[in-house]
Amino acid sequence: MSKRGMRQTILYLWFLFFAICLWGQTSSARKMEKAAIQRVKNVRVSLLDRSLPKVTLEFFLKSEGEGAPISWEVNDCGEQTGSPAVDQERDFPKCVVADMELRDRCAVTVLISVGTFKSGLVGVPALFSVTVTDPSGLIRPVRHLSDLPAELHRPQPKWRETCRFLWALYRRPIMAVHPLTPD
Repeated sequence: MSKRGMRQTILYLWFLFFAICLWGQTSSARKMEKAAIQRVKNVRVSLLDRSLPKVTLEFFLKSEGEGAPISWEVNDCGEQTGSPAVDQERDFPKCVVADMELRDRCAVTVLISVGTFKSGLVGVPALFSVTVTDPSGLIRPVRHLSDLPAELHRPQPKWRETCRFLWALYRRPIMAVHPLTPD
């Protein structure tokens, strides 16, 4: 085998080894994310809020969201600053996020803390935050998970309906009719 052929073989093996290592890391990270999401889906809401029944979070959200699809993901609970110098040494909390968009264009976001990125899944899952975003984009924090049903069924203020109506009129094209032109 020539030197050139040997170099190509070594280079090929090096890339293959690197790809296998990278694939193993991402596969392991995906398994951890799936485990965290499954753990949160199955947590009893009574552990997050004592006034709620002993049903799973997934069941609770599906029933309160009237069957709306729920998207689940793992993130840093919104804690990163965006500055690598500040964030480099921190151990960020790990949250599982449940997002739902309801029929009336309201959105619900529930964050459950499950540990940290360095320590992994630690302790009992805890409620980190709950927010409801109304159709106008206004984000309302919900203090307790048991307050979510009332927040979702709260009627919208009349002034918002009036503002939406006026905005729709403003955006509608104006049809100018000239009095001298025949119809």
